[in-house]
Amino acid sequence: MKLNLFKRSMIFATFFGSCLCIALIVGSLGTTHWVDAKAKRAPNPLESEGQINFGLFEGHKALNAGVGRRYYDFSVRAGTHPARRWAWCGTAAQLGVALAAAGGACVLAALASASRARCSPKPLLLCNSATVLFCLGSMSVWLTEFFLRLQHNVMSEEDLANTWSSDGMADLGISFWLVVAAAISAFVNNICILIAMVDGRDADTIAPALEEKVNGAIMLY
Repeated sequence: MKLNLFKRSMIFATFFGSCLCIALIVGSLGTTHWVDAKAKRAPNPLESEGQINFGLFEGHKALNAGVGRRYYDFSVRAGTHPARRWAWCGTAAQLGVALAAAGGACVLAALASASRARCSPKPLLLCNSATVLFCLGSMSVWLTEFFLRLQHNVMSEEDLANTWSSDGMADLGISFWLVVAAAISAFVNNICILIAMVDGRDADTIAPALEEKVNGAIMLY
């Protein structure tokens, strides 16, 4: 049975949604704004000023102790990241799985919309569901670490020794919100797929009934 135009269009729309998911997840992995924080020194909080932002793999900070701003770029990984190892590994690993699932959904959507024969949308639904699930998982891990630790301190041991503090001055950055947008995009994909599945069931119900009526009319003549 051939796919009808509406069902094909809905499935093809998920191709663009999956491409958007991939772009958003890659953007979240590649940017350095999972956390944006300010910092002050305890001895001179009015004269000192610090800006720190970091992603999952690198970060930047600018510290001014009252004698001019100094800029630093730093690489971060498990063990040296401001987030603890379990949080860093959990967030990065789940985003990797979400990226793979979004890539699979992209390929399946392209194949399903290009095929003239009817194919099951369930694998596409599973890939998008996995994208949503692992995006939500990475968000949950990061939010847990943020509220338990990062909102209180993102400074290195050396900065802490120099009396720098970021307590209460940290916020979630744009990189985190890109993952939120990716989860929403994959969820919208699932809605499109479910609509296409409902339309497909209606067609399967109507077609046999219509064929039976035609056959009955032929027999009558």
